[in-house]
Amino acid sequence: MDEEYESHSLAFPPAYLGKITKGPTDKLSIISVKGESMEPTLLDDDIVLLDGHKTDISYDGLFVLRFNTALHVKRIGRSAKPDHIMVISDNRDLYPPLDMRISDVTAVGKVLWYGRKV
Repeated sequence: MDEEYESHSLAFPPAYLGKITKGPTDKLSIISVKGESMEPTLLDDDIVLLDGHKTDISYDGLFVLRFNTALHVKRIGRSAKPDHIMVISDNRDLYPPLDMRISDVTAVGKVLWYGRKV
């Protein structure tokens, strides 16, 4: 599946969005985080705001990526191999970094914000 479908929405003040991104608001999406691979930064059931206009993974950052037929929230880092990137989980004790071909990874968007229940 190459497309995700809207199930809910969340309102952000336009002025706040203008502070965190210069991209078009129609490229912003919210998704739920599942799993423990990004702990302690992101927890299971956190939500993230991603900017689908920012898909350039030639620089480091926290991104929503599509690989192995699923969406993943991961950090991107530089690889020593040409045409590769490091796909990094914050919970490195359980999930070691992956050295992946750039062509095997699609950036859905850069993570701009996260929220969680208290």
